[in-house]
Amino acid sequence: MKITLLNGSPQPGALDTHLAQLKPALEAGGHSVTQLDLRDLTLRYCVGCWGCWVKTPGECSNRDDSHEMGRAVINADFVLWAAPLKMGFPSELFKRANDKHLPLIHPYMEVDQGEAHHLKRYPRYPRLGLLLEPEADTDSRDLQIVTDIHCRTALNFKTRLEFSLTTETPAADVARRITDPAAACLPLPKRLPTTRGVSVKPPCSLTLFNGSPRGRKGNTAIFLREIAAGFGGPSETHHLVRLNDTDKMTTAFAEAECVILGFPLYTDSMPGVVKRFIEALEPLKGRENHPPIGFVVQSGFPEGLHSRYVERYLERLAERLGCPYLGTVVKGNGEATRVMPPEMNTSLFANLQALGAGLAVEGRFDPAILAKIAHPEAFPAILGPVFRLFLRLPVAYSYFDNMLKQNGAYERRFARPFIE
Repeated sequence: MKITLLNGSPQPGALDTHLAQLKPALEAGGHSVTQLDLRDLTLRYCVGCWGCWVKTPGECSNRDDSHEMGRAVINADFVLWAAPLKMGFPSELFKRANDKHLPLIHPYMEVDQGEAHHLKRYPRYPRLGLLLEPEADTDSRDLQIVTDIHCRTALNFKTRLEFSLTTETPAADVARRITDPAAACLPLPKRLPTTRGVSVKPPCSLTLFNGSPRGRKGNTAIFLREIAAGFGGPSETHHLVRLNDTDKMTTAFAEAECVILGFPLYTDSMPGVVKRFIEALEPLKGRENHPPIGFVVQSGFPEGLHSRYVERYLERLAERLGCPYLGTVVKGNGEATRVMPPEMNTSLFANLQALGAGLAVEGRFDPAILAKIAHPEAFPAILGPVFRLFLRLPVAYSYFDNMLKQNGAYERRFARPFIE
């Protein structure tokens, strides 16, 4: 077997010690093992440019060591995602690397498990496992949330997650799980209902954090703008892509009266730049009088259900920080927001403004409005065949095909640059 170990620990620690025991145990069985310590690679943040889909199909157009990583991943029989948990989720370094897996799939969609998912780019994908180094306060709920999200990520990467273990599991046992070709996969998590936020004293001002890697040019900025317009009171917006301002933004969070953090769904959770900010908030744990916090998660998938798994993490994050949780705005097909004619966004913008107005008057996110924004949560099963038929039509691919043609890359749209 060809086995690739991706070590997402930002500095040597317990996870490195565990992998130092695991690697020789695998090699002793005659397996070829490649270990990539992600901290030693140059991995730039995914900026949402889609160059890997429409300019240089199959590889990041912003050249860095993600090409080496992609080659090691797609040619492996098994890939172990390994990372320490930080603020209840795998490290920012690991998330940054996971975002750079995007070139390994197509922008085109298909119906899988009754949902919209990306088409595969390669004929085969490696089996996957997850190895986590717990934090001092990690509990079973944290581990389940992380496992569910990565089961969903594996599904989108055209494979399945076989196990989710911690470094408390002996290396020999992890090696046996990796090398067992008959190992059962973890069951896909069930569809989740929306979380429920609380009511707070109506705030007089908002502090907004835009987690879009595109900054002001992304869709998330539009969502936050409309909520602030409905709120009507003073607001300030911070763009997390401005990495040099992280300390300033952490202070703004600590001093805020009410916070809304928004981002696009990236590999079934938050973008790497958002995870970086979340980790920067760790010193604020345990302090009193933290601001209430609400979230916005918008995705390119047509159904809202894809964002419900990271929503569970966000609810837990608010609890971890000691912030009253207002709830999460979930919106599928959010990518279309910035390219739609204004009249096509009338209903969405009205609902976002009503949500902001309700926060100003009632101190809460209105559940009825949240449900309207999230519609459709899922497509009825009866529409599955209709959706499949639509995805076979040229119009379903036209958005990306037009960009491919503009970039002179249309003939290479099915490229498989990393295959050996």
